Amino acid sequence: MNKIINLQKNIPRIGFLFGVTMMTMLALLVFGVQSAYAVITSQLDFGDRGSEVTELQTYLATDVSIYPEGLVTGYFGQLTKAAVERFQTSVGIVSQGTPATTGYGRVGPLTQAAINARLGGGGGNVGGDVYAPTIKSINVTTDNNGASVTWTASEASMGKVYYSTSPIRISNIFDATGVFSGEPIVTGTLAQYDGLARVTHTVNINNLTSNTTYYYLIVVFDSSKNVSITTPASFRTAQ
Repeated sequence: MNKIINLQKNIPRIGFLFGVTMMTMLALLVFGVQSAYAVITSQLDFGDRGSEVTELQTYLATDVSIYPEGLVTGYFGQLTKAAVERFQTSVGIVSQGTPATTGYGRVGPLTQAAINARLGGGGGNVGGDVYAPTIKSINVTTDNNGASVTWTASEASMGKVYYSTSPIRISNIFDATGVFSGEPIVTGTLAQYDGLARVTHTVNINNLTSNTTYYYLIVVFDSSKNVSITTPASFRTAQ
């Protein structure tokens, strides 16, 4: 099964705060390459060298559309940076900006998690659905004691919204061998959830405090358990 972190076009631009303890954050893209490679344990940037870069390049080279050069040198140069950018775009993490502003072209927490989940994903839906639904057109409307979160998905899928007055924290649940063992752990309160698959989603959050900032995150998954997760974002209720 696949899991993807989805960096939304409209949500992250609102501005978000991570209170994120995401070592190998989220299990995203859990179908994929079996652990022929070691997981990546640190964030990587242009100019880095070492075995972690080698693991990164080895993984990226498995897809010629991502890393057509396929060079495994242990040095994070321009070709590797471009491959990371293609990977981030392909899985919906980020598609523009710079390493310093949006993380585009560097292996930050989100990209690290997505790659590690692929590396440790094990078997799974071979020949089946391995694509996570993408999340589009997110919109949040608020009043003084509630909010309504709407979005569309690229396929019929289930959707969850978590919210909190504290920054949302996400942690992985990989077992001791590095293999993903379930949904990511998300702090905060789960809003209404009916378990029904649909393309157009609306989740109402009630009994909120007026004039208060809330952080939220959307989790969407299809029947094959391929999952997309937005970056934590925020909204403020009216007075």
